[in-house]
Amino acid sequence: MKDNKGFTLIELLVVLGLAGIVISAVMSFFIANYKNYERINNESELQYQSQFIINFMTNKILEAEEYNEGAYIDRFAFEYADGTEITFKREGDEIIYQYGTDAPVELGSYVVDLEISPESTNAVKIKLTLQKGDSEEYPAEQTVYMRNSN
Repeated sequence: MKDNKGFTLIELLVVLGLAGIVISAVMSFFIANYKNYERINNESELQYQSQFIINFMTNKILEAEEYNEGAYIDRFAFEYADGTEITFKREGDEIIYQYGTDAPVELGSYVVDLEISPESTNAVKIKLTLQKGDSEEYPAEQTVYMRNSN
């Protein structure tokens, strides 16, 4: 019998099979962590966007004198004591803010729905729903009392 050095075909196949199992286990761990990272990143982005939009709208509505409900079909309008009008509207997945005749400003993205409804003569409720990609919807709402309302 010769003294052959090396591996047999069976030994190589067994090692390849074991290496494949180990690599697939490690890859599934990385894939699960990546998906979890993406989910948390999306939730953080939606939370940031909704908080920024709601806070901005609240600050502008606080100083308004009245809510001009139904003044426009496609936007929500508020009037200040000096007659200046501010409007908020949803265009696609963005919220657009406009002060008087100034250029419109984009407030945020990922908007699925925006509702502003009167709660009383001096209060409105803002309901905002955001969604990024195929993540879950992120709802936010706030009641705002207008300081300068009669």
